[in-house]
Amino acid sequence: MSYYVDAHCHVDLFKNIQQTWVGEDSLPIKTISVTNAPFIYEPCKSLFANSKNIRVALGMHPELVEQYGSQLNLFEELIDSTKYIGEIGLDGSPRFKKSWDYQKEIFIEILKLCNEKDKKVLTIHSRNAANETIQLTSKHLGNSNCRIIFHWYNGDQNDLKVAVQNGYYFSINHKMINAEKGKQIIMAIPNHLLLTETDAPFTFDNVIKTRVQSLKATIEGISAIKKVDFLPTKDLIYNNFKSLLEFVK
Repeated sequence: MSYYVDAHCHVDLFKNIQQTWVGEDSLPIKTISVTNAPFIYEPCKSLFANSKNIRVALGMHPELVEQYGSQLNLFEELIDSTKYIGEIGLDGSPRFKKSWDYQKEIFIEILKLCNEKDKKVLTIHSRNAANETIQLTSKHLGNSNCRIIFHWYNGDQNDLKVAVQNGYYFSINHKMINAEKGKQIIMAIPNHLLLTETDAPFTFDNVIKTRVQSLKATIEGISAIKKVDFLPTKDLIYNNFKSLLEFVK
């Protein structure tokens, strides 16, 4: 069976997820459910303890570093309990300029931890900070067996080329396929480094209301951009995901 892949999703933020998680897990979607701060991770891990398709990641969202950066010690305590790390990274938006230096400090410490522990899958936020994020990731994880996924990449083509050379994956969502810059990014990503994501619930709207709808729309968009049929594209992405996970067994 070929599953959909949701390499970056906030399943814990879905409405009534405590009651509906079984239905969410029964969908034909292999999922990395990211968390936004260390204290959120353990309750999510417990909620999805019997899940077949949802993997829970330990995160420290760059937008929330000011509030939760002090939980870095908790992050370190928890890191051995998961292979999945995210959402982590940097955000260079003007709104978060005040926390920029602290963001970098926390991100570097997390990368060092991942390098020490090795064989982790990282899903990384790099909005308006692609250059710095790629440089730091390369510097601190250059010789590791960790696997890197850039979530909703919005950087330029030069930084994209460096990330591709480093073997980083890119998770694409339906918002990207409708933007000209997003289309150019998708075109430039080699097929073997393509993944899909929803970043749900943040990407849901009046048209796209479920993860299956989102992933179907994304694969349709990738298929059109790459000029490959839907099913081979879906299979490609699922096989990419399986290959990525093989590295961190």
